Amino acid sequence: MDQNSDETRASIAGALMPAPANPTETSSAPVRIRNLQGLLRFAMEATRAEDAPNSSDFRPMDEERRKFLENAFKSITVNVVEILMDAIKVLTDVEKIKSIQLGDELPEDVETAFENILSYIDDLDVANDFYKIGGFAVFPVCYGSENEEVRCRASRVLAELCQNNPFCQARALESGLLNIILHMVTTERGQALAKCISAVSSASREFEPSCAELTAQGGCEALAAVLGSDDVSAKTKSAFLVAYLCGHYTPAREKFIEQNIVCIIAEQIEKGGDAATEHLLSILHTLKDDQRVIQQCQDINLKKILEKHLKNTEEDTFLEQQEYCMELLKIIGNCPQAEIIQSEADR
Repeated sequence: MDQNSDETRASIAGALMPAPANPTETSSAPVRIRNLQGLLRFAMEATRAEDAPNSSDFRPMDEERRKFLENAFKSITVNVVEILMDAIKVLTDVEKIKSIQLGDELPEDVETAFENILSYIDDLDVANDFYKIGGFAVFPVCYGSENEEVRCRASRVLAELCQNNPFCQARALESGLLNIILHMVTTERGQALAKCISAVSSASREFEPSCAELTAQGGCEALAAVLGSDDVSAKTKSAFLVAYLCGHYTPAREKFIEQNIVCIIAEQIEKGGDAATEHLLSILHTLKDDQRVIQQCQDINLKKILEKHLKNTEEDTFLEQQEYCMELLKIIGNCPQAEIIQSEADR
């Protein structure tokens, strides 16, 4: 490996390893321990103050024992950067990924690569370093695969990288990756669709530039279409994201109201409850103070649909659903127009 590569590895490794302790300074910052050397150092520093000042039990470690312990630590310490770079090499091998046909099980090295990445990127520093060592190059290759499991695993990695991580959210946006997965929401099916929406959700929530891009690139329409599908898993994840957008990003909220999302949700609730129902009701609850939404509720006689749903939910279960329904019924019931519609419907 050339000198530049060694220097890059060393700088990245510095972010993955604990900083050298300075015994002359104290800090209130939390200690982050990522390997056995860090644990040993922490333990020694933590107990140093408790050592008797005149203790004769401790003597300098002889060279032979020092080397033995050093080699023992090296043999069981994981080099995270190397593991990640090896995984990236596997997942950016275009010919290898292309060779995995539709319906094939993942080759062992590909599965191991995904698992190794997921084992470490839940740490924000490691997630950011994953990008810095070229990790985002895996996504165009894996998303181009005809194998659904490859695409699912790629979406899972992206979701983990971007979860509560503005750095990776920004990188996903500026690299065009967010646009790729937004398009995939309209083409994926089944588990691949659910994982893709999870990635969109992680890449967008709590990051306004991505919310803006999602809204501008047809993401609201794509998510609303999923809400009207029979795919419970994808519908649930879509409803969770839509509820967030309605509550936190006004331009997206406006888009959903323009699409008459109340009608889409009402049709789903009328079909019968499923795992997505609570999140669907959460969307309506988030929008309940908008007069346009109230009018949409009146136009489709949502009162009758919600009352029927309440009757079909078991007592002392689905409590949050019942609370949503009761609050929505209270608002709709206080509107004179709702009473007129109800009377006409009962004739």
